[in-house]
Amino acid sequence: MKTLRNLLMCAVMLLAVGCDKEDAFEVTPQMLAQTVWDAEIVYYDENDNQAGTNNCVVEFLSETEGKYNEQTLQLVRPFTYSIDRSIIVIDSGNYTTLSGTWHIIEKSEQKIVLQRYSPNKTMVTLNRLL
Repeated sequence: MKTLRNLLMCAVMLLAVGCDKEDAFEVTPQMLAQTVWDAEIVYYDENDNQAGTNNCVVEFLSETEGKYNEQTLQLVRPFTYSIDRSIIVIDSGNYTTLSGTWHIIEKSEQKIVLQRYSPNKTMVTLNRLL
């Protein structure tokens, strides 16, 4: 009986740990459409040391299009995007700050963290504004 009780407690604990709300949250074009995000971009060198940062505001205007404001350059750049499970591809024509293939490594309704290697690691933390 004691073994059965211990097994039951173990199963309940595993169920509680396995049901993380953040894991159930999915980043989709529908959820991004008509939202605004503050983005902090962190660049790393070949030794994985932080080499620089940049900030911009990202607006997802629809389920496929958006724009971002590179504040330091005072430029607004349009982009298209698509999402396939844990990958978001952003295309703004020429190589720019956000263009490329990004892996979604953290996600919630208020925060999304993206990471890519081109060739060194770059990370973007998006914090929802609207």
